[in-house]
Amino acid sequence: MRYQEATSARRLPQFIWLLLTAILVMASSTGAIADSIRAVETPLDALASTAAIVEGTIRENTYTFDPAAGPRTVATLADVTADFGRLDDKTLPLATLGGPISEKQELFIPELPVLTDDTRYLLFLTNADWFFSPVVENYVFRLETDPQRGTDVLIAPSGRAVVGLSADGLEFSQEPVMDTQIDFISPHAKPRLREGAAAQLATAMSKQDFLAAVRDLLKAAPLQGEFRSSPTRDRVWNQITAEAAPLRDANPR
Repeated sequence: MRYQEATSARRLPQFIWLLLTAILVMASSTGAIADSIRAVETPLDALASTAAIVEGTIRENTYTFDPAAGPRTVATLADVTADFGRLDDKTLPLATLGGPISEKQELFIPELPVLTDDTRYLLFLTNADWFFSPVVENYVFRLETDPQRGTDVLIAPSGRAVVGLSADGLEFSQEPVMDTQIDFISPHAKPRLREGAAAQLATAMSKQDFLAAVRDLLKAAPLQGEFRSSPTRDRVWNQITAEAAPLRDANPR
């Protein structure tokens, strides 16, 4: 994909104020299915749409714009390792739909995952021709070290720790362990852990156990296909998003 020159995600305060007055929030109920081989209702469905399961650290988020692909928030995943599937790249740009459209408008799609700076993740990368997000639905997990055991555990986008994985689904901690409210002034700042998170993390599934459970599930749903690092070119961003809600200027004259 040919992007225009990337601009830093750290905007001037005056510019941020303008964005806050003109954020276009799009509900995209069709987006998740459109970026998957089929509807994702179980982990087996997710694996059927997965090319690779990888780990890495987001070093920086930047913004780009393309007339067809639209505004993109590009999270650069560094020190990439593949747990399952093949991915040779050690640095991987993940270009999710959303970001500044102009100095007065910004596109935000709440269903899509937000990847924050200086955060380690375990992600399921899609094998589909994707347009909204390169990640399979919400199968993107923040990796955090449990202070009691010294092992990595997984935190889902809901803010809850993963405590189990089976063919039937994921199981989560009773209470969130991190804040999930987005700060539109610093949208890519790493969310803090909540008070009392240590007790919830202590009961969470370790990364090693999670990967062992994935390995068992792969016997029934082996990974297939390959990951494509750029959005498909057969869609136009403002036509796709208009299916969910019409674009409008938040500050009409």
